[in-house]
Order: sequence, then structure tokens, then C-alpha cells
Amino acid sequence: MYATVSTQSQSVTLPTGDKITYSIDERDVLYPRLTLNPDGTLAVIVPPETPGHTVVANEQEWIASKYESQQNDLTSILDKYGIITENFTLWGKSYILQERIGQHEVKIESNRLILTAPPDYSAVNYLKKKIKQALATAIETIADSFCQQLNQDYEKITIRSQRTKWASCSGQDTLNFNLRCAFLPITHLQYLVAHEVTHLVEQTHNKNFWEVLRSFLPDYETVKNELQGFWYAVHHNSQWMSFLDTSHP
Repeated sequence: MYATVSTQSQSVTLPTGDKITYSIDERDVLYPRLTLNPDGTLAVIVPPETPGHTVVANEQEWIASKYESQQNDLTSILDKYGIITENFTLWGKSYILQERIGQHEVKIESNRLILTAPPDYSAVNYLKKKIKQALATAIETIADSFCQQLNQDYEKITIRSQRTKWASCSGQDTLNFNLRCAFLPITHLQYLVAHEVTHLVEQTHNKNFWEVLRSFLPDYETVKNELQGFWYAVHHNSQWMSFLDTSHP
């Protein structure tokens, strides 16, 4: 069976029946490049005057393979942690987000995340501010504990909306974390912090790096292997994508 390409809606239908939408971007490059985005859409970059739809049709096997792998990782996470691609997920749990008018407040009642803000203030911006503060506190607490064990210190912690990774450690001993980390269960955040703190003593992922990390978290492999599935999950969560797109002064 072959994939079918729609030139009007810019979508490709895989042999499985799954339909993937894609965008074509002409750039000054020598060769075409295809990227399956974490939200399941396809980005196609082609040299000038190169028919992108033909490139997509010719790469159907690669697209199908990548999409199947992505869906397997995503399904594994949803089977274990529930439908976290719906509603608003915080610390690995899904909540129904309710907005109210009143004095600033964020609280959780059962399966509801209740967000209260004055009528002249963006409730979502307030939520982003509070989540960023809570995430910073959690990261700092975890990092300080691991740093004490290593007799190391970091320069500072930054939190921003990164597009390609959960976290990183800069050459200036700055620990950088993605705002999306608040989507994760605490166990997975703990792993990310341990990973970046370990980079304070080992810049590369050599044998000693993993030995140091294991001294923090002996059973880290399971959590590590789930991070890719969570990356797909947060990008399939429309409320989180809208949340991240909201400006924060």
C-alpha cells in the first residue's frame, strides 16, 4: 500500500489510514529536509523550485516509520498516566481548568484547577507566573540537594519556553529548564534536575556521567525512557500549547 498526498489540503494519508498535515517551506538549501514535529505534523523544507508534494510522496516509508514510533511512545505514556493530552495537565495530572473573576488565586479542588483573576488582568498570564514560580522553587530545592552531595554549585537557574529540549546546562554552570517541565510528574522533573546537575562535573555523557547520575537515582532508566513520550504528550495538549503561546509580561 502507498501513502496518498493531497495537494489542496497539504496532507498525506499513510497506509494505516492516519492523516498527517504538512507545511512546505522553500529555502536556500541544497537538499530537501523532512521533520516530524512532536505534535504529529510534518515540516518540509525544500530548495527553490522543488515540488514539496513530490518529496513527501517519495518519503512515505520514512514518514510512516517515524509516525508509528512517535505514536507508540505517546500511547505508552497515555496508557500509564491517563489521557494527559486533554484538559490542563500539571505535575503529571490532568485537571479541568476553570476561570473565575475575583482576587488572584490558583487552587486545586478534586479534578479542577480553579484560576481566579480580576476582570482587567489576564488569568492565563497569572497562571503562567504562578507555575513558573512553583517550578523554579521545585527545581532549586531538588538541585540544591544534589549539588550538596557533589559538593558543587550552579551559577543560576533559568526557566523559559524552549522548543527543542526539556533542559540543558550551559558552560557557565547555568541550569536551563523548559516551562513545559511543569507538565511532568515530579519524578521526571527530579531526573531532569539530576541530569543537569551531573553536567556540572561531567560535560559529556560518558561512563562516569551515568555512574554519578545513578548515585542520585539508582532506577533512573524508566523515567529517562518516558521523557520522549511526555514530549509528544505536551505537544498534543491543545491547552498547554495555547498556554505557552500566551504572552507573559
